[in-house]
Amino acid sequence: MSYDKHYLLYFFGAMAAGLLLIFSAGFYAEPLSGDLTRVGGWTERDFGWREPLPEMPIDANFQDIKAAGVLVLGDSFSLANIWQTLVGREWGLNIASHNYEQFVCIEQWLEMLESNGMLGGKTVIVESLERFFASRFGNIGACRKSKSRDLSVVKPFEAFTHGEIPTSRRTGGEIPTDVVYLLKVLKNYAMGAIRGDQAILPGVAVNAPLSSTRLFSNRRSDRILYYYEDDAESGWTTEQVEESVRSIAAIQRRIEAAGGRFLFVLVPNKSSVYSDFIVGRPDGDRYTPIIQSLRRGGVAAADVLTPFRERIEKEVDFYLPDDTHVSTRGYLALGEVISGEMRRMDVK
Repeated sequence: MSYDKHYLLYFFGAMAAGLLLIFSAGFYAEPLSGDLTRVGGWTERDFGWREPLPEMPIDANFQDIKAAGVLVLGDSFSLANIWQTLVGREWGLNIASHNYEQFVCIEQWLEMLESNGMLGGKTVIVESLERFFASRFGNIGACRKSKSRDLSVVKPFEAFTHGEIPTSRRTGGEIPTDVVYLLKVLKNYAMGAIRGDQAILPGVAVNAPLSSTRLFSNRRSDRILYYYEDDAESGWTTEQVEESVRSIAAIQRRIEAAGGRFLFVLVPNKSSVYSDFIVGRPDGDRYTPIIQSLRRGGVAAADVLTPFRERIEKEVDFYLPDDTHVSTRGYLALGEVISGEMRRMDVK
């Protein structure tokens, strides 16, 4: 065999072996479904949920802001329009939801509603995930100095899920062949083997041990994944929190002055909800002091952490084990909490 043929044989042989290795690793890891497994380099084989979830039909996001009974500004916990569907059906109200990313800042959203006379008689709900509390509401003063780009009506977003959200894990997706992701998986497996089962493994998605295996249905239900940013809350200062509270109270006053009703919904971090079960995680409840501070400041704020904690031991996969978001069980509970707050507000 000539030198050229030897070279081609080795070249294509090495390439075939490499591809076989990549596809084998991807097949083992299973198709990606959750955000925490994707960014953290953890496998769906270990953290993909196994038990079916309740069906949850979803209504479209109502597009006519003037005719809507409830206006919402929210993040990814509102983007699928799931809890709004439950609340809207219970109250017989149309709900129009916007996402933070549709605006330069909260100030622009408020100006749009005020300038178009859309707040009178409406229930206005601002929803935010706990980990964004200080960054999202602590610098509204700076935003207020900027001139909004456009005060015309911005249409509510199109809910990204239509019909029904999945009630069983999407195992028919593409086998992951991203070499960077697979190398992260390899590194994480090696780190876990070296540090042992009781270690908290750092990363974009923190992997921590749990004291109970009955909270999730995934194969490694003795572990939990959560975003590393949750732990940054320990660095918040009292002044940062109080400034955020003052900003939200100011938002409430503006909405009430225009004839609307206001409700602030702080969705707790996954790590906050499960903190009592996370082995070795100090200072678990950073959420409750924020709610207490909001209420002292006169803000109508829903306590979501207490009812969520009451349900995580009764409802497996209340949060998705491979994702930072709640499952349909969690969204249904969130809708119930918000509906309960609306009853206290005597919404008609």
